[in-house]
Amino acid sequence: MGSRGPAPTPSSVLKLRGSWRGDVNPNEPQPERVVPECPDHLEGVARECWDQLVLLLDEMRVLTKADGLALSLLCKAYANWRRAEELLQRHGDVYPIRDSEGEIKYLQQSPYVAIARNNGHALKGLLEQFGLTPSARTRIRVEPDKRTDAQDARLRYLMGGAG
Repeated sequence: MGSRGPAPTPSSVLKLRGSWRGDVNPNEPQPERVVPECPDHLEGVARECWDQLVLLLDEMRVLTKADGLALSLLCKAYANWRRAEELLQRHGDVYPIRDSEGEIKYLQQSPYVAIARNNGHALKGLLEQFGLTPSARTRIRVEPDKRTDAQDARLRYLMGGAG
């Protein structure tokens, strides 16, 4: 039988929210707050999304080296959602199904409707995980920045600036 109820909230998020429950699991992993490297498979819109979000999330002080996979999923979901929305704008959300004489039998929903909906739903969930929606931000309190100069230099180097 699978797990029941909502997934447990990480202690770091509970602490950021100011919850007394933030100290419940003292053995929870605490990954270093550094910018993860962009995966090679992200290209185009997904890569642009990564570049924008890394800067934003680092500025918000919520990004750690353990967040790379989740962030890449967010960027891919965004790229897929945007592509589906562009195709829907270009081709419409339905297309005709014709019989053997060429008469329209009915209108079929475009597969891009479901693709846009599914990726939009995934995107919303991932945005909330990173505190990138208005309601998600209300539940996060960020501690003062404790990053070292070396970590700041690494971020500038990863983003293409002088190190």
